[in-house]
Amino acid sequence: MGKVLTVMNMKGGVGKTTVAIHLAGIMCKSSWAQKRVLAIDYDPQFNLSQAFLPAKTYFALEKARMTTIAILLDDDTKLDPYHIQVPGNNNPPNLATIVTHVYQKTSYSSGSLDIIPSTLDLMYLALGQSDVKTQPMEERFEKFIEDCRKIYDLILIDCHPAGSLFTKTSLRNSDDVLIPVVPESSYAIRGIGLMMNFIKAKKVGGKSPTPHILLNMTPRFGSTAKEMSIRANPEVAPFCMTRSLKRYKAFSEPEGGKGFVWAGLFSSADIEGRLGIPGGENV
Repeated sequence: MGKVLTVMNMKGGVGKTTVAIHLAGIMCKSSWAQKRVLAIDYDPQFNLSQAFLPAKTYFALEKARMTTIAILLDDDTKLDPYHIQVPGNNNPPNLATIVTHVYQKTSYSSGSLDIIPSTLDLMYLALGQSDVKTQPMEERFEKFIEDCRKIYDLILIDCHPAGSLFTKTSLRNSDDVLIPVVPESSYAIRGIGLMMNFIKAKKVGGKSPTPHILLNMTPRFGSTAKEMSIRANPEVAPFCMTRSLKRYKAFSEPEGGKGFVWAGLFSSADIEGRLGIPGGENV
């Protein structure tokens, strides 16, 4: 059964989607991983979708309803910004009908990457008010993730930075949560605390997803006082990853399927070293 990892932080500007983009690609393309990866864009801003898909391809998929909104709703033709539309059917769509292949396995690599893009129409569900329970959508999402676990090694969910139906369903169906944090931000600790409380609040059956704090966009050499302060904080230190993700232009956000760190810019060993994963350590 595959593992589900949500990439999330309640505070914006921490590189959440950029981390999700590169992690999804590296986990399928690196020589030491070669995982079957499904990336689910669960953010109405659909930046992850734009990174992997050319605009023409993306709009065709959106028109064909091959986006994450299809997981939650059977019919999105009557979306209302002031009222959440709840489906009458609790069964999600068949995975094969909405997934899009980005990288398929080859004769020299068993890794693959599929994506379910997002759509701005998800904002109707994020902002709408409901006078009925959203249980049908929650049940659809749970069933869908269970189907995904049977096929993929890693299901990576890029979740938007706000409390909503999306964060609720994502966290409740995740094994782990990756929390990118920029230590130099004055609100870094506050953002971590809010995120940790949110994770605990979403536990089901007495178990919460395991948090992993990734200190992101840190200086290439040494550690700053703010980074050391976070690592010394007894409440968050146990969840901080050993290595931080250094600031490199190579990790800027790709677009339209181009500009990835693994696309010939660096060797596999160099990429893994920059990520702090020599030989696959700390994956």
